[in-house]
Amino acid sequence: MFQGHHADVQEATIDTIVSEQKKLASADLFATLQQGPLPFSEVVIRLLEPYMLRETNVKDICVELAATGKIEKTWGGGNRKPSENSMIRLKSPN
Repeated sequence: MFQGHHADVQEATIDTIVSEQKKLASADLFATLQQGPLPFSEVVIRLLEPYMLRETNVKDICVELAATGKIEKTWGGGNRKPSENSMIRLKSPN
């Protein structure tokens, strides 16, 4: 009878954990990029395991940082996300 409710609570908990991990990974990436740009493939390696994220989450982090003007959107326009060879770097101050 309450099986569906339990699944909803578990999913909400996982979503909360992923959201928190993405925030931590985002701050870590921003700090790491202070030392210089990295290819996306290296960003993925640095963030996947320590923050228990998937590659798609790391792509979302990059898109969010670009949307807030913290990093350059080097992977093209529209709804594109970074690819393996995209260089991830801080946005140049103007």
